[in-house]
Order: sequence, then structure tokens, then C-alpha cells
Amino acid sequence: MPKLRERQALRALAGGAAVLAMSGAGAVAYEEYAEDETCCAVPEPLHNVPRGPDGEIDIASQSVETKVLVDHDFSLHVRPGGDAADWEVADTGESGQVLRAKGHKTVEGTRYFTFRALRTGSARVVLKETDGDRTMTYPVRVEDSIQGTVVTRDPEAAFNEAYEPEESRRLDGDFAGSFTVRPGERFLVANRYGNQPGYTWKVTGEPDGAVAGMEPGPVRTTGDPAAERQDWYSFTARETGTTTVELFGCYRCGYDDRPASPESKKFSVTKTLTVVVR
Repeated sequence: MPKLRERQALRALAGGAAVLAMSGAGAVAYEEYAEDETCCAVPEPLHNVPRGPDGEIDIASQSVETKVLVDHDFSLHVRPGGDAADWEVADTGESGQVLRAKGHKTVEGTRYFTFRALRTGSARVVLKETDGDRTMTYPVRVEDSIQGTVVTRDPEAAFNEAYEPEESRRLDGDFAGSFTVRPGERFLVANRYGNQPGYTWKVTGEPDGAVAGMEPGPVRTTGDPAAERQDWYSFTARETGTTTVELFGCYRCGYDDRPASPESKKFSVTKTLTVVVR
């Protein structure tokens, strides 16, 4: 057989083996797909829903309402700032035969966990930390049609440069510990964190006593929106005294104000800042 035909025959055999692996040995197929690679440009959105490197419906790891299209592939992605390489699939959601796991891949530092939506219905996918005990649970709803608005997008859309009012003081450190300011002084304090999947932050209640409430306008962000970042909160000291301000990080709470699931209760955190005005 000429060398060209030999090469063509070998390629055909390899392709046939890959098909057999995908259809008959899920574990083998999963590992086959898991190799790191750099792909072409991300395809255009499908019905206003972002798509991953292989054209699949792509859902950010922060999503708490996951709807996908039947007979389509979809992926849950974890960006580098969410310690992408430290996550793996704990529950593929295949028990109800609504989904089928296809594997995972890493493209330019972002980790994609890919699935096939087999039929309409509900399933549950769970990601977990490889060397930790944190988990992310995704109730997945497979439907005949979806709209782009149901997919939670990455928080980088809100990324902006820090706005610093005139004569305001930027405090060093994190949203914790104790700081001393002067009466009438305006100051900025940062919540510094890795953009790990699933956290939403807010000041819980209005600070009382010596410190005025948060100034109008959005919280400002500096740093890398996909990795280490700082959310800056603005306050004004009113009079001498001491007060505390709490910042609550709700883990995968969605639209709930407080943790509802055991997962949310376990991993939600509170940061406390003490302000001394004198």
C-alpha cells in the first residue's frame, strides 16, 4: 500500500476508535477530551447566549439558574481567577438520563466542563474542589428554547476603574481589622478577593454611630476582573466614636438575601471592619 494510503487508513482507524470510546466507555472518552488545548476564536452567541470554544452553550460558574437547549452541548466554565484547575466534576447529573457528560478541557486558562442535553427535564451537576471541600451545585433545566437573559454572565461586565471622590482617603488592607479616621473625612476601603465562583457581596445593614452610610453609586472595582480584584466601598465619617461595618459574601445564593441551601450556609462568609473616628 502506498504511504499516502497507509496514513489515510491509520487516520480512519484512529477516528473509529475515538467513536467507539465515546459510545461505549464514558470514562475513556472523558479522559480523551480532557487534554489542554488552545482553540480558535469563540463562536458568535446562540440566541444571545454565549458559546464556548467548541460552539457549545456556555454558562459561567457563577450561574445559579442554568437553562440549556435540548439536543445541544453546553459547558460550565471556571475562569483562572476562580482557581480553574482546582475544580472537577463530582456529580455528572446522568442518573435521570437527561444529560450526558462529555469531559473537560482547558483553553487559555479557562476550564470547561462539557455536557450533552439529551432530552427535556431537570438534572443536577456538582463541581467540587480537587483538594478542598467547597462545592458548586447546578440545577440544570433542559428546555425546547432558551433566551440569553437566563444565563448569569461573568461579573467582569461590571468591571470599572476606581472612582475616588475629591479629598477621599484610600485605606490600605482589606475589609477587615480596625481603621482610624477623622470626623468629616471621606474614605474608601477595599474588599480584596480572588474572583472565585459563586460569591456575591453586599454591606449588611447601614453602619450607625460614627460613620455615615455608603455613598450613592455603584461599588468600584480595580484589579483583574477575572482574577485578583478589589471592590472599593465609600464611606463618610460623621463624628467621633467607634462603629463596625459588616460585608457579607453570600455563596451561590442567587436572588436570596440569606443562604438557603446547606451548601450556601457552609461557605458564606462575613468580613467585619471596625472604624474609629477621632
